[in-house]
Amino acid sequence: MRVRFAPSPTGALHIGSARTALYNFLFARRHGGSFIVRIEDTDVARSEAHFEASILEDLAWLGLRWDEGPECGGPAEPYRQSERQGLYRAAAHDLLERGLAYPCFCSQERLDALRQQRLAAGLMPKYDRRCHGLPAGEVERRLAAGEPAALRFAVPEGEVVVDDLIRGRVAFASDVIGDFIILRSDGRAGYNFAAAVDDAEMRISHVIRGEDHLTNTARQVLLLHALGAERPRYAHHSLILGPDGTKLSKRHGATAVSEFRELGYLPAAVTNYLALLSWSHGEREVLGTEELIAEFDLAALSGSPAIFDAGKLDWLDHEHILALDGTEHERLFAATLPAGVAEPAIRALAEAFKPSLVRYGDAPRLAAEVLEAPPPPRELLGEVAAAATALRHFAGLRAAAGDWVAPAAARSLLGDYRALGPDLGLNARGLLRPLRIALTGREHGPELPFVLAALDRAEALCRLDRALAGAGAAGEQTTSPPSPQMPGAAEGGET
Repeated sequence: MRVRFAPSPTGALHIGSARTALYNFLFARRHGGSFIVRIEDTDVARSEAHFEASILEDLAWLGLRWDEGPECGGPAEPYRQSERQGLYRAAAHDLLERGLAYPCFCSQERLDALRQQRLAAGLMPKYDRRCHGLPAGEVERRLAAGEPAALRFAVPEGEVVVDDLIRGRVAFASDVIGDFIILRSDGRAGYNFAAAVDDAEMRISHVIRGEDHLTNTARQVLLLHALGAERPRYAHHSLILGPDGTKLSKRHGATAVSEFRELGYLPAAVTNYLALLSWSHGEREVLGTEELIAEFDLAALSGSPAIFDAGKLDWLDHEHILALDGTEHERLFAATLPAGVAEPAIRALAEAFKPSLVRYGDAPRLAAEVLEAPPPPRELLGEVAAAATALRHFAGLRAAAGDWVAPAAARSLLGDYRALGPDLGLNARGLLRPLRIALTGREHGPELPFVLAALDRAEALCRLDRALAGAGAAGEQTTSPPSPQMPGAAEGGET
């Protein structure tokens, strides 16, 4: 089994193209075959080296390591079509010598006009074979004079049949294909010709790609037959559509693999989700790479369009996060945070948010809600004032503890704090809610033990002091008695 993923370096790796690469990778690994990456850079005007680099980087990030291709080489190198032009010219010359191809001197202006005429008449654009029957002497004379000429493949009459592994029998009438260009007038190979020659030379056994390539397959089958090469088996999977049933595009959100990387999704979750699109495999949905390889079945791919569901991807990413061990989760969480965040804070926040984290790109915002908490808003200062005595007692407890407290120690600290409730006439809500507001400026957030573990002693005492001072100032403005100074502030210090 030899399969290939052949991206064009004219843009970022689209999530739909990544699914094609994934299916090829899984198929190769499932059957002990080779996964080949071939860069199809025949579009010289639009192909750029940085796009190639980003595509390869995204494939590696997804874990789709190739056996042959750029960077690692292989027995069929080179793996960039721009470096294989001599091979294409030799194959084209062979077709020309055998009368299976012919020079075309038609200008681009004439071809454009012909296209418009056929479209206006309700016909499919197709070359009219004007140059097919030119006398040999005229062809030689015009070539000798340096007149630009492309090389067209003479499409034979009849029907082109493809036995597709997903779609079954697909037939094309050759008279709607038209003689197509295999070498441009500048001597560079056209897409279909280069792909057919490469598939033959690289001994590709299976071509797995999107259904939008079906018409290309018809042309490539004709070329492979003309070249005397064995055709691969073809499998054309469905395309990915947006929720509105139209082609997936930027108006639906992220579409490039690099965007999903930047949003903080796990590569395992992305490949898991892409594999499930159009693949019927059973009830289990959270699958790792090895499980995907073991269960992947090309015949189980559906030919129906797949709808991209961002919510399903989020769910899968969350499930994969939950499955990570604590050390790896903490490492990934820390990588998203600004430099300088203390390790005790990272550990506490990573543990606090793991049960609810959807993607690591959310980690900086969630952490900032604790690390960069605003002062309590005015509408919540009344609750702080009502629990002022309790909060001063808590400040004393926190001042007596170490610079940092682990979550377990913070729970013990909160237990001592809650024990004050009966003497102060406050229930658990009356004690803990004002403490959260004082420490985070918010009514809701991660569990308080993790909040306390994420703040060192000086910062925690400073926030308590700030909240009580704000509550006191608000009380003075409403003629309430002034709030006394918080004990222990001098010991804890101010920031």
